Amino acid sequence: MLPIDSSLKNRIVILSHVNLLHGIILSVLALGLVAVPATARAQVTSGEQNPNFADTPSRADAASLQKKANEAQARIRANQDDRDELMRAVKTNEVPLAKQVLLRNGFTPEDLENAKITLRTGGGKGGEDEMEISVTCCDPKEITIQRSLEYFTK
Repeated sequence: MLPIDSSLKNRIVILSHVNLLHGIILSVLALGLVAVPATARAQVTSGEQNPNFADTPSRADAASLQKKANEAQARIRANQDDRDELMRAVKTNEVPLAKQVLLRNGFTPEDLENAKITLRTGGGKGGEDEMEISVTCCDPKEITIQRSLEYFTK
């Protein structure tokens, strides 16, 4: 083996440091590229979502579904038969029956497709038999029907 003089030794050390630095820089860049998509939807300092990444179709879908829920709720309250049927569906936890009532009162099959429908009975409000329909959109889409009554009779 040939002896290594000091200038050659210094060059080898410098090159190995450059290679190490190059590897570190590439690793940091790779981590940064992986981390950017994960934080792309990060909130700005005001606590609101960055408008450049706002999911406007989902917001429009959510607003449309909640509007349908409010309209269906008003129709159901005005129609004693549908109201009684929905109350019975909630009491007996019959999701298919609740879906039928929703379909008759403004929801479309597409609205209910892949939607998680939750039927809840809850605390009393001074003996008033009330029902509220709320929607959360999207991924997953959830429709919650809440029935409130002190004493369930139907």
